Amino acid sequence: MNLWLRLLFLALLISMGSWCFGQALPAFQSVQVGAFDAEAWNGVVFLTRAFNQPSVFAMRVGSQRGGDFLDGNQIFDAVSQVGPHAPDGSYCRMAWRQPPAESQVILEWSRINQTTVVGRLTTSTAARLVLETYFPDSANWGSQGLYRVDTHNQSILGQRFFDQVYGPTARFIVMVDRPLIGSGVFPSVVQLGENMHGSGRLTSSLAGQPNDGAAGIEFTAGKAETAHFVAAIGWHKNTLLRQARDLLEAGKIDSILREKSAAYAERRPTATGLFSGAAHAIGNSMFWNSLYAPSDNLVFPSISRHWAHGWGGWVVGEWDCFFGALLTSLEDTAQTEAGIKAILLAQTSSGLVPNMASGAGTTPDRSEPPVGAYCVWKIYQRLGDRSLLEWAYPRLKKWHERWSGNRGDGQPWRDGNRDGLLEWGSDRGSESSVGGRGFLQAAKWESGMDDSPMWDHTIYDPHTYTMDLDDVGLNSLYALDAECLSKIALILGKDEDARQLAAEYARVKNLVQTKLWNPAAGIYENRYWDGRFSKRLSPTNFYPLFAGIATQDQARRMVTEHLLNTSEFWGKYVIPTIARDDPAFADQFYWRGDIWGPTNYMVYEGLQRYHFDQVALEYAEKNYDLYMADWKRNQHDDEQYHAWGGNGGGDTHYTWGALLCLVALEQYIDVNPWDGLRFGALNPLAGGEFQGVKWQRHVYDVSIAPALTKLVRDGVVRFQADRGVVVRDYILGTSAVSFTIHTGKAVRVTTEEFASGSLRLEIDGRGTTQVAVQNGQASFSVPAGEHDVRLEKR
Repeated sequence: MNLWLRLLFLALLISMGSWCFGQALPAFQSVQVGAFDAEAWNGVVFLTRAFNQPSVFAMRVGSQRGGDFLDGNQIFDAVSQVGPHAPDGSYCRMAWRQPPAESQVILEWSRINQTTVVGRLTTSTAARLVLETYFPDSANWGSQGLYRVDTHNQSILGQRFFDQVYGPTARFIVMVDRPLIGSGVFPSVVQLGENMHGSGRLTSSLAGQPNDGAAGIEFTAGKAETAHFVAAIGWHKNTLLRQARDLLEAGKIDSILREKSAAYAERRPTATGLFSGAAHAIGNSMFWNSLYAPSDNLVFPSISRHWAHGWGGWVVGEWDCFFGALLTSLEDTAQTEAGIKAILLAQTSSGLVPNMASGAGTTPDRSEPPVGAYCVWKIYQRLGDRSLLEWAYPRLKKWHERWSGNRGDGQPWRDGNRDGLLEWGSDRGSESSVGGRGFLQAAKWESGMDDSPMWDHTIYDPHTYTMDLDDVGLNSLYALDAECLSKIALILGKDEDARQLAAEYARVKNLVQTKLWNPAAGIYENRYWDGRFSKRLSPTNFYPLFAGIATQDQARRMVTEHLLNTSEFWGKYVIPTIARDDPAFADQFYWRGDIWGPTNYMVYEGLQRYHFDQVALEYAEKNYDLYMADWKRNQHDDEQYHAWGGNGGGDTHYTWGALLCLVALEQYIDVNPWDGLRFGALNPLAGGEFQGVKWQRHVYDVSIAPALTKLVRDGVVRFQADRGVVVRDYILGTSAVSFTIHTGKAVRVTTEEFASGSLRLEIDGRGTTQVAVQNGQASFSVPAGEHDVRLEKR
């Protein structure tokens, strides 16, 4: 090799070394894709990291017909279809109404690989559409990157810059297959919107300046003019252009969307017949509310887009978040675990899990109803992730201990009169808290029932930081929290913790029974510190059922004398947040008479715990009917509902309204801490099937009907009965199966858990009847009533 070639080779090595050691090869370290901008329901955000730095691109759709232009947060109130949203982004569909003639615009999109999204826009009548690109994390116009319009390729091209990286830039492309009728670049997406609202067309603002932080391309669509688009990230402009053109070949995106839609429909849980659509309503509502919390690098349903828009892009509420995780666990592990972590990571040093945390602030002075341990235990039963249990347990335990713990001066945090029972409160202090702290309204916020008539005559004690009212709901949930933490501790092998927590459950249960039961009224009642019972009744007065505190006789009185009393709680829809005969019921505002998902769910769990199976079925039907009336008509998942039905004045796309659907689905199958695996409905008037539901590392299909209860596990029939029955504590061992069965009349039961042989049948611990297994089936009769059944292979 001559000298010149040697020098050239040496220079090449030096150049490569400089690149390898000074500048890493361009690659995305992580990519998350979703509708993560709270303002842009009809958009897609690419959250990426490269060179250990964030690099975020976003697109959204604007629409115009006549003189009205809609984009950004205006889409929220115009949404007409909350369609499927696969948690992995493989297929998503939503729609909105475009005035003045209420034309419907349908957006479908699919993430087809790590870096690429394809989509389709369909309109019911001719409309003008604008694809808008912007930087959602940019506060200073386009300083973090630039956008340019390539009219020849019907595209927008974007790039993002990196600190201390002097060569490569991350690239973004949005390409459409419709002819452009307008385009423009703008300092930010706000200016783009103002331009469209003002002039009705895209006109570049400050084009060519180094602050082009947004761009738009405009085109038409109609019944016969479907628009397709590609949005993708990468490192090379020409490569992105070529890939986009290939995907926009005629029919290709339609085929992809058809395939992805069918695949998602096939794998998601589905209810048909009785409670039809309940499972899909939960998934659609929850995952369209999934947003990104940059402080914790988590993606999860963020209460609602509307709330997140006003609170820094994301927001969590304590019981909102735990119940939200319970709902997402039907379909997805990652967002379920992210939701739990989002709220527990907001825990204060003293152990308090805050009322709320957001991109704009938190509440270190107050918590909310302690439902965390119950939800986490239940989610573990569904998903089986021990690592989540290990991560959450110490945080949940610290929170539990904080309620009655010493705040530093000998005074318990939430036992103001030191009688062993808890009150709602708000701590005084110097750290800022959203809404303020250390006064009565803040203590009401801790209850989660912000303006409940239960608090109308309470007083805030400035020394104890609490109300002067021992609360039935709080103490019942605190007892339940101890019970569930004890069960979690057993799973984790923390036997001493389990013993202590079980003892704490027994202590609080005894206190609630002895101090808060009013025998004259036949219900547990809140009690003022001076000994007076409060006569304001709400769903929380039934929480002793949920916590297993009530005796059987007390439970019977509570249900027959109060819950089923049409003057108090029963009716076409159930159950109002203050009794119907309370003077405040007529207010029908917020917690003053409206019906709410979380309170309804907890009352339902109490009915299940005490085996009020016929009441529970009717209760579930009323919950389902209430939800579906507004869901089918308006696609609303309401924050709360009027007692006569319909939106109660709150958020129309709030996550926990879907708890009303979960109530219905738990009629099919559930796992809870006291009955284990439970399935079936008692004497249903109609039939239905719930398919593809996961519990305890298995996939179940359950069918119920007036003359059928059937359980299929992992694709194989395992249990059948010729009546609508309820089966509890279903346990399969190596050589035996046992369960409790509740039936209105004598029933014929068939088990298919054994391939052959002879089984010894015991009912209520008696009898030695032999049952032969023929063709994998063994059948026997069970009399009316509730009975323990055991079958053991001989």
